[in-house]
Amino acid sequence: MIMAQIETWKPQYTKYFEALNRGWIVRFFDENTIGPSEVELLSNPKKEILDKGGHLFFATEDGIVLGCVALLKHGETEYEISKLAVDPSAQGKGVANQLFDAIFSYAKTNNINKLILETNTKLKAAMGLYNKYGFSEVKDFIPHYTRVNIKFEKLLN
Repeated sequence: MIMAQIETWKPQYTKYFEALNRGWIVRFFDENTIGPSEVELLSNPKKEILDKGGHLFFATEDGIVLGCVALLKHGETEYEISKLAVDPSAQGKGVANQLFDAIFSYAKTNNINKLILETNTKLKAAMGLYNKYGFSEVKDFIPHYTRVNIKFEKLLN
């Protein structure tokens, strides 16, 4: 178990946000599944996430970024959990749980009523995480990415 420090975005974290996310996409899917809008989001999270009312969390240990996750604003009380990625060396050590705990804490203090996320059923560890945190499957939806085949939501409050 790693006891990471959870931090918010700093300019120097942009390269880790992009590298961690590209890494898992290439590992499980294909580089070609990253479209132009996603390239922009990964390379410029300040403009594409923070400036649009979203939030970024980073799990660090001794100054090393181990994982990250984004909250994309969809409405005043609805956000999407996106771009969850943990360095392979830190996987299975509780880092994703710590990032999710930070999301839920942020949601509670910022009156967020609904969290949504899109993923793929072949990501077994992610599926387990979403089930653990009580997310429910959304049946009818239009995926944002070609690699998505399932959507979840969790109502809060």
